Amino acid sequence: MVFTTIFFGCNNKNNKEVAHTVVKDTTSNSLVFLSATNTMSQLLCQNWEDKQDIDDGILSNSSNNLEIPFHGYSFFEDGSVVQNPRDNFKVGNWTLDEQSKHILIVFDDGTKLDCQLNAIGVKSLLLKTGKSKTVKYVGDGKRQSNLSDEPFYPTNNKWRIKPTHAAADSAIKNRVIECVNFYHKFFKNNADHELPSISFYGLPTCFKWYSGGISIIKKENIGQKWIDCFYNKDQALQAEQILENAISKKYKWNRQETKWVRQSADVLLQISDSIK
Repeated sequence: MVFTTIFFGCNNKNNKEVAHTVVKDTTSNSLVFLSATNTMSQLLCQNWEDKQDIDDGILSNSSNNLEIPFHGYSFFEDGSVVQNPRDNFKVGNWTLDEQSKHILIVFDDGTKLDCQLNAIGVKSLLLKTGKSKTVKYVGDGKRQSNLSDEPFYPTNNKWRIKPTHAAADSAIKNRVIECVNFYHKFFKNNADHELPSISFYGLPTCFKWYSGGISIIKKENIGQKWIDCFYNKDQALQAEQILENAISKKYKWNRQETKWVRQSADVLLQISDSIK
């Protein structure tokens, strides 16, 4: 399959745009395929992961003792963006100056990031920030047709932001529901994108995942990332208990579905409904 790549240079007349037409992939109705567009802003709106981090095998790191940052960006059509969505994520808004090829990101905490867009294609992105070297990011040229179905869309990640004060029981339950809904979208998104494997690296959770099953981590093994999603450890354990009670119920697993990731996505939606 041929794909679009556009390279940019500052005030260099020898640099040319390279644009090729691509056959549209129609394997999933829930996804938008970016292979037929040459628009920079549209190409940008997808999930981008640091190529070097992927090559270093960070997503397959199963060690609980060594946390290595995994870098990336998720740009969205409504102007919102998430930096490093898997861990230490920051939410903000982005604008693109197509003449200067600069992306300005203003984060919710008031900090700003100015990126030079050196090249962009359907599945590749070259970004330079400040004096740092140019970094290559990769995507798969697809995004969900509905923003709300994107797992890393900002509103789907509010449950990961630590509250500033103790929460009421109802608020803890709602945070748990948002967590389960996030993982429903995360599983479904992985299945829709037909990814060869699913990685939970960097994400806060108290789930244990199996092919055809879901369980809860023991209280004594709950990680700090899960605790940091709540006001304190006691409230994090209260949330864990809500999930443990929900998991103990019976759910319908679609045995006709051959992909366990999609099976799990469906069951997670059932679990969310049972907690409400």
